Amino acid sequence: MNKLFLGILLLIIVYVVGWYQLHGQFISEWFNKYQYYLIWISVPTTLMTIKAVKLINEYFNGLIWPNRILTFGVGIILFTLLTSFHFNEKINTKTLTLLSLCCIVVAVQVLWI
Repeated sequence: MNKLFLGILLLIIVYVVGWYQLHGQFISEWFNKYQYYLIWISVPTTLMTIKAVKLINEYFNGLIWPNRILTFGVGIILFTLLTSFHFNEKINTKTLTLLSLCCIVVAVQVLWI
């Protein structure tokens, strides 16, 4: 279970950093001013992604699909939270339904071993 938690933690860091790399330009002029420096953040986050995928893959005994479903779910949940926080895009019924389904998919993937 430690591999799973560490893998998810690394994914969370990668997705949060990636979200700011892509959407920070709409939050602050700083991101526009230093956008070319942000490219260098991609190297460590790529290495973190590789490590996260490896850990999750090992947790699921080499299966690839659980990894894909889990990374998708974590990404969607973080995207929703960060977008809602920074852009005041409220979570409507449709988004809440999709998030709930996403959480169910991730739960099934993690708990159904």
